Amino acid sequence: MIKTRKTFALFFIVVLLINISVIAQTKKICGKVYYTQVKNLTGTYSENYLLTFNNEQSFSEEINIKNSKSSQDKNYSGQDLTHNVIAGRNNLTSKFFFNTKANFYFRDNFFDQILVVKEDQYNLKWNILQEIKKIGGFSCQKATTKFRGRTYIAWFTSDIPVPFGPWKFKGLAGLILEVYDVDKVFHIVANNVKIGEKIDCTIAIDKNQLKSAMTIPVYLVKKEALINAEFVKMSSRMPKGFGTLKWDKNCDDCGGEIEKF
Repeated sequence: MIKTRKTFALFFIVVLLINISVIAQTKKICGKVYYTQVKNLTGTYSENYLLTFNNEQSFSEEINIKNSKSSQDKNYSGQDLTHNVIAGRNNLTSKFFFNTKANFYFRDNFFDQILVVKEDQYNLKWNILQEIKKIGGFSCQKATTKFRGRTYIAWFTSDIPVPFGPWKFKGLAGLILEVYDVDKVFHIVANNVKIGEKIDCTIAIDKNQLKSAMTIPVYLVKKEALINAEFVKMSSRMPKGFGTLKWDKNCDDCGGEIEKF
């Protein structure tokens, strides 16, 4: 009889621990993060994004779109971040990145043309390091990865246990608050994080536009066609006899792209 009671008690404890674990894993997590994203290619370009996330998906959309020559932001330390914007945009439709774990979509605004793309899922191979630093009051751990021709350093916080981050970065044990490449071409940093039950984490996106999303190969062909069309326009403005300008995608001083396909 005593042995039976001990067995029952042990069984009860195991079940209780499993239930606690399940509850912890299914606890609703949601929030919003404001990021500043800076590219240093032929010039310095700054964009601002608002990432809304929950346990299952994240949606990062471009905000505060400016058709101006410069912008200024502040990071968590209060330091001014001033960036030159070399080229303005006439089409102010926002870019976005939509991650549902099962699917990944993004919308680009390239030469004022809107391109919606469905990208095949990819797994970033992260190397987790022991180095720790604070970002906005959150304890963040260092991780590195290689993605499409560049080596990146990311800082993620296990205080917010979701596998999401800005741009196309994902797959860590916590939200990514800062990421940059070792060549200092691409840098994204969080300016503000809001989490809690009072935060509206509704992800509002017109999913009809996703039905006609193109693939990455088609997207790259479209971008190349738009660049060539822009060179034709530039050639038409040149003095008579100047010749036709041609784009050399392999030139050494053209700045290139963030992703090296």
